[in-house]
Amino acid sequence: MTPASTPLKSLVVRISEQPAKLRLVRLSVVSLWLAYALPVWSQVDVSRNLETIRTNRHMPGISAMAIKKGRIVAQGAAGYRRQGDPTPLLVTDPVNLGSCTKWMTATIAGRLVDRGLIGWNTRVCDLFTNYPTFNPSFTNVTLDELLCHHGGVQDQNTFDANHWSQFMPQTGTVSQLRRWVCDTILKDTPQVPPGNYLYSNQGYTVAATMMEIASGTDWETLIQREIFTPIRMKTATLGQVFDNALPPHAPVGHDLAAGATIPAPRLKLPLNYELHYHAATGPAGYVGCTLKDWAKFLHIHITNYIGDYMSSATGTRLQQPYIDDGDGSNFDMGRGILVTDRSWASPGKALAHGGDIFGQDSLVWMAPASDFIAIAAINCSATNTAVGDALNDVATLLVNNYVNALPDGPLVEDPAPSALVVHDHAVLSYLTLPGLSYVVETSTNLLSGWAPANGVNGQTAAGLVSTYTDPNSATMKFYRVKVAP
Repeated sequence: MTPASTPLKSLVVRISEQPAKLRLVRLSVVSLWLAYALPVWSQVDVSRNLETIRTNRHMPGISAMAIKKGRIVAQGAAGYRRQGDPTPLLVTDPVNLGSCTKWMTATIAGRLVDRGLIGWNTRVCDLFTNYPTFNPSFTNVTLDELLCHHGGVQDQNTFDANHWSQFMPQTGTVSQLRRWVCDTILKDTPQVPPGNYLYSNQGYTVAATMMEIASGTDWETLIQREIFTPIRMKTATLGQVFDNALPPHAPVGHDLAAGATIPAPRLKLPLNYELHYHAATGPAGYVGCTLKDWAKFLHIHITNYIGDYMSSATGTRLQQPYIDDGDGSNFDMGRGILVTDRSWASPGKALAHGGDIFGQDSLVWMAPASDFIAIAAINCSATNTAVGDALNDVATLLVNNYVNALPDGPLVEDPAPSALVVHDHAVLSYLTLPGLSYVVETSTNLLSGWAPANGVNGQTAAGLVSTYTDPNSATMKFYRVKVAP
C-alpha cells in the first residue's frame, strides 16, 4: 500500500503493495410535499483527458473526481473494468481504496477519543493484559504513535516473511486472527526503535485491536458504525470489489509488468487467504466504495471546523503531522494522512494519501483552505512507476484546472428530506453536508408562492442531518429544501 504520489512534482512515494425521489407524506393535520427541488447543475466531463492519460500510461481503466465545497465540479472515467473485455469502467463503479482506509481507522480512533473510550496516549500495556509476554520495547507505545507509524512495529514485508506461513493455518474469527497477529508481532524485536518512523500496516492492526479492547466492539462493526452509517457511505464494503465474473460487475485488479504495455487481470483471492489478509491488514487498507461515497468521508474532514461529527480538537489532530520536519516540500506523516506544502493549497497545508491493494491504486489530494478535493483510482498495479505516474497525471489535471473553480456542479449528496410532526408543528429533517447552507421553502400551493422559511440565506449545516421546525404549520402545506446560492 502506497502513501501518495505528488502532483506538480515528479515525486512518487511508494510502499510495496500487499497481497432520491418525490415523496408525499401525510402526518396528523399537516400535508408535506417533499421534493429535492434542486437546480440542474452540470459538471465538466474529463473522460477524454483520462483516456489520453490511460493510453499513454498503458492502464486498463481510470476514474477521477474533483469536488469543490461539496459539489462535483469535474468527473470522468476511461477504459475498461477488465483488460480484454469491452465492459467500460464507470465513474460510479466501486474501487478498492487500499491504504486510504487508514484515515478512516484513525477517524474511528478520534471518535472513540471524543467519547472517552480511549486516549491518544493510551499505551499497549493499558489494554493488552498479556503485555508482560511482549517485547518490553512495546510496553509504552501509544495509540497515537501506532497511527503515525512511529510505534516500531514491523512492516508488511517483514511480517509476511517471518509469520505468514504460521499464520495461514490459524483458525477463528477475524478478531481472533487479528489478535494472533498482535500477540505475535509484539513479541518480536521492534524493526525500528519505537518513536522512529516506519510505515507499518501491522501497526494499524495493533491500533485497531486496542480500539476493539477499549470499546468491546470489533473493527468491522466500528467502521460501519462510526464511518459508513453516519456518513451514509451506502456503497462501502470491506474486501475485494471484484470477483471472477465475466462480464465483470466491478473494476478488476491488474498487474503491469516492467516494460509491458498490456496489463494482466487478476483473479479474486481465495477465501481463506482473503480472510487472513483481512485480519492481518484490514484496518490499514480494506475499504471499497464509489468515488462519490469516498468524497463524503473526505468532505467531513475538510469541514471539521464546522461539523459536529467530531470535536474540533480531533479534527485538527487528524490534519496535522506527527512531527513537522520544517521542510514543507516533503511529506510529513500524520494519522492516516500525509501533510505537505503546495502553493495551490495555501494558505494552509495540502493533505494527500495513496493506496494500492488487490491490483488497484487510489489517490487523494486535498486543500482544506479552499475546500477542494481531488480523487482518482486506477485498476492496476505496477512494479515500476507507471501507475504512480498515471495517478500523478490525473492529480495534476484536476488540481491545475479545478482547485480555483466555482462550485458549480451536483452535490456529493442531495438534501433528500423526510418529515414528522411533533406538538402540532411540522418538523422537517433533511440530509446535509457540513458547511453548506440550506434553504427550507414553504408554500400552500405546490405550483407557486414558494418562500424561504429559515431566511433567504438559509442555515449553515453543522452536521449530516439538519432539522427545521415550522411554528406556523398550516392544514395543508408544502415544503422543499435547496442549497443556498
